Amino acid sequence: MASGTAIAAAMLSVSLDIGDKVGSEMRSLGANIVITPVADSLPVEIGGIDYRPVSEGAYIAESSLGKLKQIFWRNNIAAFAPFLYVPIRVLSPQTPDQSRDPRQAGAGREGAGAAAAKDSTMLVGTWFDHSFMTAGGERFDTGIRPLNPAWKLEGTWIDDSGSAEAGNFCLIGKSLAETLQLEPGSIVTLEAENNGTHELPLSCAVKGILTTGGSEDSQIFTSLALAQSLAGLEGKVRKVQASALIKPEDERSRRDPKAMTPAEYERWYCSPYISSILLQIGEALPGTASRQIQPVAETQGKVLGKIEFLMGILVVLALAAAALSISSIASLRVLKRRQEISLMKAIGAQDRLVASLFLAEAGLQGLVGGMLGFGGGLLLARILEHLVFGSQLIVNWMLLPLILLTGLAVSFLGTWGPLKLAMSYEPAAVLRGE
Repeated sequence: MASGTAIAAAMLSVSLDIGDKVGSEMRSLGANIVITPVADSLPVEIGGIDYRPVSEGAYIAESSLGKLKQIFWRNNIAAFAPFLYVPIRVLSPQTPDQSRDPRQAGAGREGAGAAAAKDSTMLVGTWFDHSFMTAGGERFDTGIRPLNPAWKLEGTWIDDSGSAEAGNFCLIGKSLAETLQLEPGSIVTLEAENNGTHELPLSCAVKGILTTGGSEDSQIFTSLALAQSLAGLEGKVRKVQASALIKPEDERSRRDPKAMTPAEYERWYCSPYISSILLQIGEALPGTASRQIQPVAETQGKVLGKIEFLMGILVVLALAAAALSISSIASLRVLKRRQEISLMKAIGAQDRLVASLFLAEAGLQGLVGGMLGFGGGLLLARILEHLVFGSQLIVNWMLLPLILLTGLAVSFLGTWGPLKLAMSYEPAAVLRGE
């Protein structure tokens, strides 16, 4: 009993926060939701990047993005970041040595810079480390750093927290930096198709070299304010990416909300399915369309579903093994006491009195086994949390009564068969030795 309930307690303890833990681990894959304007022109995307001229298509107001932290599942929105894409040309890249020596800088413009001017790339304006106060008065830190924890940077991130340090700084994707032979401290001169409100050409200091393993390695990242100024689109963004902790899909999540009853709709709406979160985002940001980034959302949901299914199977098998062991032991006790049971019944004991003795014994072993199992389960759960997630288990004492009730149920279930055998004894036949 202690072994069975220990496994049950361990699995239940881990499963209570495994969604958040696995979700946090899966966040290294990046965003799982993308938000775009509804009234948008046909996108021209390659590798998830919008290559339309900045003058085409609709936009989202930057000032409205704080509403993402006002939806019902706002606490499941772990991070988000806006993006504005500006087609540019790199005119004259300079290494740190050239930027300090005017003669070398001039040679760089005539040589490598002239060749680079023929190559176009994409300037991506975004938030790096952006903080704002939510409607509840809490500070929320977001941006591409918390949104994409697996991205690697050689150098330093741009400070766009509201200070003047953001300036004309940029991050260069690794492959583009290798092509232009740039490193942290280099200076690049950028020219945009639409001059916007910023004086051009623009000299930009490279703060770091960004490695993502995706199309971002061939792009240039800068602060959202600077990209908006270049494009003449102050306060506007092209799209938003968000990372949300979600619940694995099941039959309820796949149903059409319009076909649900009010009670079913409320249960669906109050569950962190990707579909319900997308609906709530649409309600908070009218005029936008939200969709899941399929590979990330599906992978997260499938991993969570398989882990929870495996843990459920382990719990069922452990408790079934405990019930079978108790049934075997109880059967042996009944066989050893058949003479005593028959004698009690012969002198007038009712079946319920005999049954109460066995049930009391089963209840005692269920409670004691459950207590031992709860303690052993917490120890096992702590070990699992440390080995798998590298974190400390938070003890949930609400599991104690559940484990005790489980212990009682398994003990009574294992005793039920032997108890029926004891009730079937005929005192005369047993006492005669038949």
